[in-house]
Amino acid sequence: MDFNTMIGDCNISWVEEFYTNALGYAADDYNSTVRGKTINYAPDRIDAVFGFRGADYCWAS
Repeated sequence: MDFNTMIGDCNISWVEEFYTNALGYAADDYNSTVRGKTINYAPDRIDAVFGFRGADYCWAS
């Protein structure tokens, strides 16, 4: 998977809104809201989206 080719045009105001709503809360539940949509950025969710496998499958240590 080549992450560099996955980066395309983006709306910087959406990125700013994501970080504004994601940071600064005492209870970090790995959720942010952008334009009324809730986005979950928990580590297991990111692993599932990109198809990453657990460490037990990794050959390197």
